[in-house]
This record gives sequence, structure tokens and C-alpha cells, in this order.
Amino acid sequence: MGEQCSKSWRILSIYDRLRKGETILKKYEADRFGVDEKTIQRDIDELRTYMTDTFYDLVTIDYDRQKRGYVWREKEMKQEGLENEHILILSKILLESRALKKEEMNELLDKLISLANTKSRSFIENMIKNERFHYVSLRHNKPIICSIWDLSEAVYTKKMVVVEYKKEGSDETVTRKLKPMGIVFSEYYFYLIAFLTDYEFDFPTIYRIDRIVRYEVTDERFKLNYATRFEEGEFRKRVQFMQPGELMKITFRFWGPSLQAILDRLPTAKVIGKDGQAFIIEAEVYGRGIKMWLLSQAQFLEVMKPKEFREEMRKTIEEMLGNYTKV
Repeated sequence: MGEQCSKSWRILSIYDRLRKGETILKKYEADRFGVDEKTIQRDIDELRTYMTDTFYDLVTIDYDRQKRGYVWREKEMKQEGLENEHILILSKILLESRALKKEEMNELLDKLISLANTKSRSFIENMIKNERFHYVSLRHNKPIICSIWDLSEAVYTKKMVVVEYKKEGSDETVTRKLKPMGIVFSEYYFYLIAFLTDYEFDFPTIYRIDRIVRYEVTDERFKLNYATRFEEGEFRKRVQFMQPGELMKITFRFWGPSLQAILDRLPTAKVIGKDGQAFIIEAEVYGRGIKMWLLSQAQFLEVMKPKEFREEMRKTIEEMLGNYTKV
């Protein structure tokens, strides 16, 4: 190994170990590379110059008297981007979502954690290590990141899309031409919210993105009335379990243990009165999904309005009771 090559290797080795948090001791490095301590000092000085030009004093190589060696230091400062705490929280949320197949999840986590400073990376990795090891992909196990991006672009550019879609429990696909309105995430899955081009509905159709077998973003654009435009945020506040249906206003009595849980679950809900120990709650929701959620509240809830919906709930509960009275 030539002298210049030896020097390059030596400096790269010192730099790499500094970044990993190791302490560089001049005597040890001199013995390791067969040079004198003055040579190691010159290497460190060159690295310091490089660091100043590259990191503008945000990262330095300092002499630590207690460790009797040189260490890598990053200045504590208010980050303009993600801070270490944010990265940890986002990593935890991502893992809990189970939204991506394991390979996509690992790639995303690696890129996210790489944004943390050197000192915090190991801490974040250790804090999510167990959850990451035991991560279980959803049964569909399909890569969806690229699909989400392409369909999001179609939403943004107002381009129609043609999809082949496989419904739950069906082996056959159906082809639909859609006006894409938005992408939302809910309870494990990403969904495309869209209006069919061949039918006129007051409410959109919901397509689970992992069930889209194929899609094509066309060059055909659609117009959107700004005054009546679809807004994902408003839609998300009114839908439960991503089940579509007509928009309606419901009123119900609730006397369960946690009013806060009800109000958190239904962002449009508001308490309009009280009846003994029960709260009277009003909310604007889409039909089918809210029925599923209301039934989950067991004996602590009673639907009051609208009358037709109350009757539908009563019939469903009678059918459920029948399942437990059969011999």
C-alpha cells in the first residue's frame, strides 16, 4: 500500500470511527498505523478543516480531557427539519399502523432514522427494536408506496384513472373509470376516494388501494367546482371504518364510561343535552360505517334520530339476539 493510499485509508478509518462515537487516542492510532503521533495530529487537523468546510461548525472534532482523546460532537440546536423526538414518535406510529409490507416498512424506517443526529440514532433504533423484530405485515403483503404516489399525483393534477379492482371475497376484477378525489389512511389500510364517471352519486366510492390490481392514470382531466370540491379532511371526520353511505345527521343517547372516547372517535359530534346520566349527542356521519361503530357500544347507547335509522338499528339488534337464542 503506497504512502498516499495509506494516508487516505488512515484518515477514512479515523473519520468513520469518530462518526460511530468512538474516541480517537493519538498513541493508539500511531501504533496501529505505524506512524508517529504528529502524523495522527495532522490527520485530525485535516479532518477538522474538512468538517468546517462541510458542516459549517455544526459538527466538530473536539479533544475530551476525561477520555483523553478526540470525539465527534454535534451542536445542540433547534432543527429546522425533524427533531429526534419527532423521528421516534413517527417510527412508533408507523410500526403500529402496520400499513406497509415489511420490506417497505424497514426501508422507510431506515431513511427516517437516518435523519436523526448520530448520537440519537442508536437510541431510537433500540427503542423500536422489539416492535420492529416482531412486525407482522398485513395479509395482502403488497408493495403500495408507488401506487399511493401515482394516485396522489392523479388527485393533484385532476386526471382520470382506470382501475381494475378486486372486491372482498371475489376472485374476479371489475374495471372502473374514476375521478380521484383523495387518498386517506384508516385502520391499517390506504384508500382511494373517487367518484365514478358513469354514475352520479352524492357521495364518493371508496377503494382499498391494496385491492387495486392494476391502474392507469390517463391524460384526460376533469373539472372540479371549487365551491363544492371534495375535501379529504371533512370526509374523514364523518366516515367510520371507511364504509360509504349517504351523509346524515344522527342523534343518540350515551351513558357509557367515557364520553371523551366518543367525542374523539366522532370529530363532528357535539353534546346537545343531558337526560339523567345520559348525554345527548348529535353528529354528522356517513351511514354504513357509523352503524358498525354504534353497535360496538353495546348497552351504553341508544339511537334516537333519524327514525328510519333507529328502526334499522333495532332490527339488526333483534337479528343479533336471534343468533344467541337458537338451540
